[in-house]
Amino acid sequence: MWAVEHDELIRRKVLIEGFSQRDAAEALGHSRKTIAKALALRRPPGYRRREPRPRPVLEPVQGIIDAWLEQNVKARPKQRQTAQRM
Repeated sequence: MWAVEHDELIRRKVLIEGFSQRDAAEALGHSRKTIAKALALRRPPGYRRREPRPRPVLEPVQGIIDAWLEQNVKARPKQRQTAQRM
């Protein structure tokens, strides 16, 4: 499993201890592409979803909620929709 500690260890082996990328890959059990990627990126990339998560309950009423929020901006405090009521 890949972890942030692996990036630090890879950088230490190559940049400080003077290992070549190939030697570091062999010593740590990673591929050379992984070693190159860890050295190229300053910070490890975060998790990214390919597609947004589906929202089957919220999507049909999203327009109504947006309209209520726009009305809340114009309405007086006593006339506004509450979160519980929405």
